[in-house]
Amino acid sequence: MGSVERIGSFTVVVAACVLLSIYAMTSQNKPNLAAGIASRPACFTPVSRQLKRSVSANGLFMKKFQVVGVGHRVDLAGNNVNFELGNDGSTTLQIPEGVQVRVPRDNTVLIASQDKDKVLQFSDSVQALKKDLGKEGIRRVGKGVKEIETLDPVFEKKLKLVGVGYRAAVKGKTVVLNLGYSHPITLPILDGVTINCPSNTEIVLSGKDSWAVGQMAYNIREWRKPEPYKGKGIRYEGEHVIMKEGKRKK
Repeated sequence: MGSVERIGSFTVVVAACVLLSIYAMTSQNKPNLAAGIASRPACFTPVSRQLKRSVSANGLFMKKFQVVGVGHRVDLAGNNVNFELGNDGSTTLQIPEGVQVRVPRDNTVLIASQDKDKVLQFSDSVQALKKDLGKEGIRRVGKGVKEIETLDPVFEKKLKLVGVGYRAAVKGKTVVLNLGYSHPITLPILDGVTINCPSNTEIVLSGKDSWAVGQMAYNIREWRKPEPYKGKGIRYEGEHVIMKEGKRKK
């Protein structure tokens, strides 16, 4: 019986050692939750996310609306936005402090601010004037609030004249083109567009109205489009002209 008791005691001791070893291994691999929370970046905290969404340090938050319908229009007069809403009459909204409003064209209204809450509040006031009924009303353009760098971007287009004797120059409010015709071409510069000619064969158009800049560039290019055999004409910057092979003499 003595030997049996010694064997049983030895078995208990071995089992205890095994259990202690397993516990030590699991405690070493156990993740430190406190350290993980402390090392988590601050941008994931709810407060930081809320501040990032509501205030923009560099850019602007913007919402866009369009007034549609016969007899419906909108214009900007100082610090007031005037709406003509057909049978519903006219309404004027005062622009709150810290909010910028632009009415570029086509009855479009742009509302922007560095504070997202101010954009949403004033947007609710504008949209509440008249519901979008399909054919008329104040229609939201796009989804949600967009973040932009500036409300008055400057658009630019560059043209290049390719051809012997082709040249361009700005004279007053017109641009004069020599494109191989018997007489020079004189084109009036559209309102809101600025044209510079760094050289005789380069034309740089800029302005805040993207439509006016694009239309003026189109008007100039129409007088001499690039032809596919020698590549002569007026090209947009970066435009690739597909060349054709001319007829060979037999």
